[in-house]
Amino acid sequence: MKTVTPNFDCADIYQEHGYLVRLMKGRDAKVQIFEVFGRPPTEREAQWAPETIMRCEAPRAVWDIISPELRSEFNRRLKAEGKPAGRWGADETAVQRLFGKELLVLLWAVELPDVRPEETVVAIRNWVGLKVEERWWLYTMTAAATGLAHQCGMGWRGALRQALCFGTRNDAFHLGAVTGRGTLAPRSNDSYAPDGGKPKRAKPTRPTPDDPGFLFAPTLPAE
Repeated sequence: MKTVTPNFDCADIYQEHGYLVRLMKGRDAKVQIFEVFGRPPTEREAQWAPETIMRCEAPRAVWDIISPELRSEFNRRLKAEGKPAGRWGADETAVQRLFGKELLVLLWAVELPDVRPEETVVAIRNWVGLKVEERWWLYTMTAAATGLAHQCGMGWRGALRQALCFGTRNDAFHLGAVTGRGTLAPRSNDSYAPDGGKPKRAKPTRPTPDDPGFLFAPTLPAE
C-alpha cells in the first residue's frame, strides 16, 4: 500500500513548483520554508534535484500557533474545489504554490522573536480577513525585495508586521485621527426652518474678490 505523504494539493514536490515546510527538532527548534522549483525529469536524467530557495526560518513555537489556522483556511478551499484535505507532517510538508505564498505572508509578519503572542493572534485575524488576491500581491511585493530567509524584519517584511499585527489593545485609535477626516466648527444656518415652518430668506451677501461674479458687471434689466 502506497504511503500518502503530508501535503496540501502538492503530491510530489520534486515535479511541482511549490513550497516545502520543514520542521526541525531540538531545544532551538525552527521551521524552515523553501520555495522549490520542481519539474519533471528529462529522459536523459538518471536523477534530478530541483532548485530551492529558503524563504523563511522562524521559531517552531511561532509555527505551532499559526499552523492550525493555515490548515483550516487551506482545507476549506480544497473542499470547495472537491480536492482531498491536507495535513501538516511531523518533518516535511509539500504545499502548492499559491498556498505557499499566502503562508509566507503570515509567517513573515510574525517571525521576529519580539512579536508578542497578542500580536500574533491579531496578525492571524487580519490575515484571514484578506482576500487571497491581496495575499498574493503582498507576497509578490515582499519577495521581490526582501524574500530571503536572512532578510527578516527588513523593508516589506517589516511593513507586513506593521500591517498585520496592528489592532491590539495598545493600538486603540480614533478613526478620525487615522483617516484625517473631520469637520469645521459648526456655523448657524440662517435659512433653517423647523418642521412645518417657512424657510427664512437668506440675506444677500456682498461680492468679494474671491467671488467670480465680482469680475463682471451686474446684468441690466431689459427695456
